[in-house]
Amino acid sequence: MGGPRLDRLRDNERAQAFLTGAGAAAIGAIAGSAVPLGLALAHRWQLGVLVAAVLWLLVFRRGVVAALLGAGVFGALLAIV
Repeated sequence: MGGPRLDRLRDNERAQAFLTGAGAAAIGAIAGSAVPLGLALAHRWQLGVLVAAVLWLLVFRRGVVAALLGAGVFGALLAIV
């Protein structure tokens, strides 16, 4: 249903300029928040969960949702122990 509208957006230079800037802003926001969050790790096991999630995403090229769910479950189990 939205195909024709999407085609018009692809051809629109102003929309392309906005999306290019929005993508760069999103990457900057993620990188800017990742450093303080990484420095706020309070327990050694949290670093292991973080490393596993990074490997899952960047090395194995798996999905973000699975990484978040897996890290959440794994972290919750480790926090209990």
